[in-house]
Amino acid sequence: MLTPIDETAATSSASQKQICAGANSSGAVVYTVPSGKKFVGYCSHERTYSSSGYHARIVNSEGGEVAHTGGFSSFSASGFSQGSTTVELTLLAGTSVKNEGGSNYTYVFGVESDA
Repeated sequence: MLTPIDETAATSSASQKQICAGANSSGAVVYTVPSGKKFVGYCSHERTYSSSGYHARIVNSEGGEVAHTGGFSSFSASGFSQGSTTVELTLLAGTSVKNEGGSNYTYVFGVESDA
């Protein structure tokens, strides 16, 4: 006979969600971190290697912005190849990632969790 255990299992207080998004319209918002959340992951533009005109734009909730040219992959005539230096990003609530550079894709990939 089994005896019930009165202990409750420890649970994580942070709800996590896998984020994998892309957009290919110039100026399109790819992802925005929701209120009360943070995002830890990566951002890439498929043609980062081509020129500084191809990049993701990160805009914070106060309106500050930066062009991000790092990436986890780049498109080339011969197929996909490793992109420029990839750094892990931590984005806070209200921060958006936008596509810059024509009709080529900007991607985000990472984990959204409670802040």
